[in-house]
Amino acid sequence: MPRYFLELAYNGTAYKGWQWQPKAPSVQAELERSLRFLLRLEKVNAIGCGRTDTGVHASRYYVHFDVPDEREMDERTVQRLNSILPPDIAIHQLIPVADDAHARFSATERGYAYRIHRAKDPFLMDRSHPLKPELNVHAMNEACRVLIGKQDFSSFCKAGSDVKTTICDVREAHWTQIPNGYLFRIKADRFLRNMVRAIVGTSVRIGKGLQPVEHMATVLQAHDRHAAGRAAAACGLYLEHVVYPFIPVPEKAWNTAFTT
Repeated sequence: MPRYFLELAYNGTAYKGWQWQPKAPSVQAELERSLRFLLRLEKVNAIGCGRTDTGVHASRYYVHFDVPDEREMDERTVQRLNSILPPDIAIHQLIPVADDAHARFSATERGYAYRIHRAKDPFLMDRSHPLKPELNVHAMNEACRVLIGKQDFSSFCKAGSDVKTTICDVREAHWTQIPNGYLFRIKADRFLRNMVRAIVGTSVRIGKGLQPVEHMATVLQAHDRHAAGRAAAACGLYLEHVVYPFIPVPEKAWNTAFTT
């Protein structure tokens, strides 16, 4: 069966994450419903590039699905699908791929962004985390240096997560001061559940001066989720970067919530 990738974006505020859940709204359920209607199929399995938690957004997300026949699939398919989907989910492109291409397992790198704003802004409500105190960006970046490399991130993994390994290869972790706030970007080969939000929460405590720069290394080496403290709010988190060997890397993210 012909296989296609969809590149999409979504505001996760109204959803209990990407993955389908009984009696709860999800992005996957909305997308599969729209694909069934558009393609006139009884069943469509839309396989996502990863899970996102309740309230988490994606400015770049990939899905693969199969079509049981050689029907015409082109830019008009994207337009029609966007007309069916709710306004908080948008398809950017449709990409024909090889039969063995997999949205989750073929990805070689992923990246998240976390947005914090200091002054009240109604246009950032549910799309950024409000936090008034000034943060020490230099201290947070010094702390995040210890995250780079292939190592055990179990201290930043949600307790009870069913994963085979907590080893991740983090390739970038950096804070930037932007107008009205701060932006954190992190890239790795894979991420654990709650990992980015736990790292952000730990970074913020360092940025506030509540913990020394060395605290990040202490947490990392503890291999204990309780050492990292509270995770940052979901509303500021965006999946924005997914890399595949067969898809050109876009020059910039679709994310309009960021100014840098």
